[in-house]
Amino acid sequence: MSFEELVSGRRRGAGAALLRAVLATVSQGYALGIRLRNRWYDTGWPVRRLSVPVISVGNITVGGTGKTPLALWLCRHLLGRGLRPAVVSRGYKATRGAVPDEAAMLTRGCPEAVTVADPDRRRGAARAVDECGADVVILDDGFQHRRLGRDLDIVLIDATCPFGYGRLLPRGLLREPPSSLRRAALAVIMRADQIPAGELAALVRRVGELSAGRPVVRAVHRPAGFADLSGTPAEAPNASCRAFLFAGIARPAAFERTVRDVGFTPVGARWYPDHHVYGLCDIAELGALARSSRADVLLTTEKDAVKLPKLEGLWPCPVRALRIDIDFLEEDGRIMAAAVDGVVRSVEARHAREESGAG
Repeated sequence: MSFEELVSGRRRGAGAALLRAVLATVSQGYALGIRLRNRWYDTGWPVRRLSVPVISVGNITVGGTGKTPLALWLCRHLLGRGLRPAVVSRGYKATRGAVPDEAAMLTRGCPEAVTVADPDRRRGAARAVDECGADVVILDDGFQHRRLGRDLDIVLIDATCPFGYGRLLPRGLLREPPSSLRRAALAVIMRADQIPAGELAALVRRVGELSAGRPVVRAVHRPAGFADLSGTPAEAPNASCRAFLFAGIARPAAFERTVRDVGFTPVGARWYPDHHVYGLCDIAELGALARSSRADVLLTTEKDAVKLPKLEGLWPCPVRALRIDIDFLEEDGRIMAAAVDGVVRSVEARHAREESGAG
């Protein structure tokens, strides 16, 4: 029984109902903690401000909403403006001495950007500025990390499960109530093409209401080619070949749908827990599954591929990672770009005024 099957109600039976009742009780204590913490910051608890613009990319639910592809988009946009962005994360579930999944993906996708992983993100952000020369900080998964001040709060909403089944952790997938969206400066509906148009329009209206009229933009995950395990672009496998899927991500169904949209009909799949660290036993299992399904290629995500190069050579068939970029619908990309550029200009103007006053 997966956690999502349990909290969504898809898992039936007396045992599942009892577990949900226990989780609902625990959720009440979690809700109290969230309310007290947010009130603490809402009433003026001091936060640290950096000398450079800080852009937070976060969400209100657990699980993958596409934060890393959006961080890549931001990095490329800021580099295009002649700036030096740094992405600061806490290195969630990274093993000692290993590069976190997201940081490795960012380095592959945008090597010009700085990446810093530090459990203390205030310290990590300061290092990015003072030691790495960053002039814009992108705070990965930063919506709940309120100790560091930010100039633009971007919150991502997964269109396929926008409000975590309507309940806070651990009874649902919400990290904090949807009403917290009022703190957001801008919301992005991710995977906007994976729900009917009417539902999307209603979701945009609902998020706009919750965020007190802040801009709401829509984005889709766009396949951007394939790479081998070293990150080198690779020729796309023939769509008629037999593809076996595997990944350790929060939303495997979304990945499978993207693979099918590219034109593949998978012959099987193996899903691991989010942020799974692969070992030789996993490779042996995947090899056996690939052979038994007569797969011509193993397809996975970039997030998984960054953890696999050291094991290359043990695979029974080629392994390819499907690269994903994001595209904004209609004019929404311009709205996003204008919000980012406006924050950068405002911080630059503030510093100019401060320097003028000091002079």
